Amino acid sequence: MKKAPIAVLILFSVLTGSFFFPHTKVTDEYKPAATTKPNTNVFLDFDGDKAKVSIQFSRELSETEIAFYRSIGVDFGDSIQRIGTIYLAEVSEAAIHILADDPLFVVAEPQRDKKHYVSPRDVSMQDCYADVAWQMEDLFGKNLTGQGLLIADLDTGIQWRHPDFFYADGGSFSYFETQPFTPAWTFDNGTDGIDLNNNSAIESNEILYTRDINKNGSFEADTDWVWLDNGTSLGVIDDGDTFFVVNDTDGDNALSGVDDLIALKTPKTKYIVHEDAQSNIQVWEKGVNLTSSTFYDTDGHGTAVAGILNGGQLGYRRYVGVAPDAEVMAINIFGSDGLTVEEGLIWARDHGADVILVEVGSWTYEFLDGSSNVEQMIDTLTMSGIPVIVPAGNLFGAGRHALRSIIAGTQVSTRFNVPSSIGATEIYLTILSDKLVNSAQVNITEPTSSGTITHQLTFGMGYNSWITAVQTSNITIDTFMANSTRSSNHMIAIDISGTIKDTSYWSVDIFDTHNAQLHFYISDDASGWSGGAAWHGSDGVNDQYTITWPSTADMAISVASYHTRNIWTGAGTIASYSSCGPRVDGNNKMSVAAPGGWDIVSPWSNDSAWASWYENYGSFPLLNRFGSYRLFSGTSAAGPHVAGAAALMLQMNDECGSTVKDIIEHSAYTDGNTGGIPSPPNPPSTLWGYGKLNVSQAIIETSKLPYVFSVNRSPAAPTYSDQVVVTANITSADFVEFHWSYNNWTSEISFNMTKSSGLYTATIPAHNYSQEIWYYLVPTNASALGCPTRNGYYQVGDNIGPLIHSYTHNATGIVYDYQSVQVVANVTEPINASGIQTIVVEYSVDNWTTVNYVSTTSAGGLFTGVVPQHSADSEVRIRVRAEDVAENIVYSTDFTYTVESSTTTSTTTTTTGTTETITTTDTTETTPTVTTGLTDFLIQNWEIVAAVGLAALIILVICIKRR
Repeated sequence: MKKAPIAVLILFSVLTGSFFFPHTKVTDEYKPAATTKPNTNVFLDFDGDKAKVSIQFSRELSETEIAFYRSIGVDFGDSIQRIGTIYLAEVSEAAIHILADDPLFVVAEPQRDKKHYVSPRDVSMQDCYADVAWQMEDLFGKNLTGQGLLIADLDTGIQWRHPDFFYADGGSFSYFETQPFTPAWTFDNGTDGIDLNNNSAIESNEILYTRDINKNGSFEADTDWVWLDNGTSLGVIDDGDTFFVVNDTDGDNALSGVDDLIALKTPKTKYIVHEDAQSNIQVWEKGVNLTSSTFYDTDGHGTAVAGILNGGQLGYRRYVGVAPDAEVMAINIFGSDGLTVEEGLIWARDHGADVILVEVGSWTYEFLDGSSNVEQMIDTLTMSGIPVIVPAGNLFGAGRHALRSIIAGTQVSTRFNVPSSIGATEIYLTILSDKLVNSAQVNITEPTSSGTITHQLTFGMGYNSWITAVQTSNITIDTFMANSTRSSNHMIAIDISGTIKDTSYWSVDIFDTHNAQLHFYISDDASGWSGGAAWHGSDGVNDQYTITWPSTADMAISVASYHTRNIWTGAGTIASYSSCGPRVDGNNKMSVAAPGGWDIVSPWSNDSAWASWYENYGSFPLLNRFGSYRLFSGTSAAGPHVAGAAALMLQMNDECGSTVKDIIEHSAYTDGNTGGIPSPPNPPSTLWGYGKLNVSQAIIETSKLPYVFSVNRSPAAPTYSDQVVVTANITSADFVEFHWSYNNWTSEISFNMTKSSGLYTATIPAHNYSQEIWYYLVPTNASALGCPTRNGYYQVGDNIGPLIHSYTHNATGIVYDYQSVQVVANVTEPINASGIQTIVVEYSVDNWTTVNYVSTTSAGGLFTGVVPQHSADSEVRIRVRAEDVAENIVYSTDFTYTVESSTTTSTTTTTTGTTETITTTDTTETTPTVTTGLTDFLIQNWEIVAAVGLAALIILVICIKRR
């Protein structure tokens, strides 16, 4: 009895088996403002090396000045290149720091390399205006490429060794011509190489080879690969070989003598995450153990998705992802070694994901209304500033959904069929009703070779509370009923396993006492998005309400798919399989459409099966070889376009995470294919959302958001006596709201922050120890689509110990070995402080090597403790130790006394603090005199003597009165 919904599918099917890809029908689903002081980070390459800049000085430089600038790291090259006072140079981060304060320095800008940012792009990048966004700059002058951002892809993993997933940061090389005159400066494949050991010859491990990915018989620099056979096995590509991109200086898209080779060095994959055989999370991390990874993307889906996210080398390659300089966290959530979606979301958040893409969809045994834990986790992540993108699914035209109405007291029968050719052994059925279903009568009619059998069902009550309702020699039927935590959504769940006959249609027969609207969903264990179990076309088949879980989460960015080439159907049209809203509760839900027809060229994982139909499209670089590409489609391909856009938006303003969804929706564009779509807050199109993804316009809208450079709290760790001042450095804000609460938002205090000298401040009054304080600020710009928020929290501390005002003791004279010493301390804590925890008297007879203590009793703010008697000649040190609730500890000064024998003379030493007084008594008596003994007794026992005296006085008064 299987209970796991096999309808949890990758949003782009594995291309194995005819039911995943009907080869002959196009309609089938699977055919698919400038500052003078620069930000220094602008001038860094990925590895922190020097970067090319143009520097403007206030006048022409003298030879002495040029020599000085060279000495601080400004490399003008072998000869000075300038126009007027603008000089070309390569600079380091340290040099820019120094230049920023130089009186001759005006401004520095990265050099514009037309090849680096405006070289030809593949069509989907142009269609969503990502190529325009790459030419925009963030607030610090960097081009928007996703640098510094980490995108989590919950998917099938990644083939991280594909050359597309490396930065071009391994240095520049010129190739060595073995035959320089046949003809000169023409690369000879398999002969020329890189002279690594500088011996003016090319050896076997220095030979360069090319890989003709697009099979046209010539080397094309932006598509084909050059690699150095310096790995462990010569003659074949292995993990140790180095790949290069071509810096095509002359722009002829070939490799010639004027072109340099740029080595690919640093992986773009930061993490690969999956489960090991013991179900422990296994992490392969860049810089730690990635090169030892034993994980393989045998499906290939995650590799193709990653290619759209961050694949390729911008400025060198034709096929480049939306955020080519971002890093990827590849979390496998499929198969026996996959994490759950919940685990994947948590792992991504805990390990620094800036954007999360969830490449999974399910439609059976889900309420599809945003109520599940996963959907609400997505909402929470989004509200915390991590946008979550989920493709909408590929159910349109698959016959997986039917919509029926039932009239109270009547029966509705809905037929379905499972083709025998797919070999299904299990069918998953879900019926969602807008009325309670606990009184419904449900039957399953099973076709057999001799007719039909009707099975009356009983149900387990509660989500996933399966019971076996029917068991025969052919089939088992398991069931449950459940109610969504959101009103008016109720589930009937049915699992049929065994011998699935297709001699005629099956049916689900429902009799109910309510008028209700019923959504029927179906899937099976053998097919993907289509080509398997389906509802009868005459029984309410409906392509609406097909957005899949967890794209149904309230805050998820739901993405539809459209075509960008004319190889299957018209470019610009919605993909024939792209799921359609609304959600079952009527929420139109779709956010935006992005490129994802059967026309996206993306990296192929050579760990996965090769689909031979790729070879029908010779104009594309599709080859069953390492480093090659594939055609990729589905809303799976659309999703990473949006996730990459989110990364670029976060590079522009890292506070925009919670507003990415709104900005993506507001900035979408419409055309003749989408038709007119009202702008938010009007409901979106159930098919297109608010239109087509427009990355560059989303960046423009993001740039309007207030930018929070910093928020500081003073003091950083407040105590009970501190007022707290929050200071924010914010630009582009009309005003900044400030909210704080002492009871976790049961109530709050709010006001606008005060602006002075460009900074905003707010003051929170002092509070008592351990009080928790929550606060957040909201910079607001009336022209911006949303407001970033910055949250803060602290708990009031206490870092000052109790106050020991004074302490007294009765060791003021001679202390004998039969006497104890009483210590009385006056100790307090300030108002609002943590309060006194313990007061003890500590003593030691070995100069604090061993510390003993006695507890105290308190009365009237005084704490009294008694140090026990000690043997003669003991030197006793005493002090008071006070500790408060916050575990702050203070000590009094030491006091030292020496114990005398009651039968011998002795010397008494009295020490207070650092001052010593030595008093010596000269006597020959072996016992104390009567006078001395009586005096010491009275001093040591004054409380007893006083009490006895008082009692005697009272008795005397009573006697006098009686007389």
